[in-house]
Amino acid sequence: MQHQNDLKFLREPQVSALTGLSKSTRWRLEKEGRFPKKRQLSAKSVGWLAPEIEEWIQTRAIVKTGVINNDVR
Repeated sequence: MQHQNDLKFLREPQVSALTGLSKSTRWRLEKEGRFPKKRQLSAKSVGWLAPEIEEWIQTRAIVKTGVINNDVR
């Protein structure tokens, strides 16, 4: 099991670049439970766990293509 100190957090510009989603779209999807929740890193900063964002991106690719590990579904 990883400790929180070992986990990589992504900041807003990184998440925006990786997902192609605007802040408002991510906020709406997060409120709907369809996007990973941001974590409070300090009084003025938030971040997302990199593994959760990576999993969300992979899930979206599967939904769009129907391909899981080169197996067509």
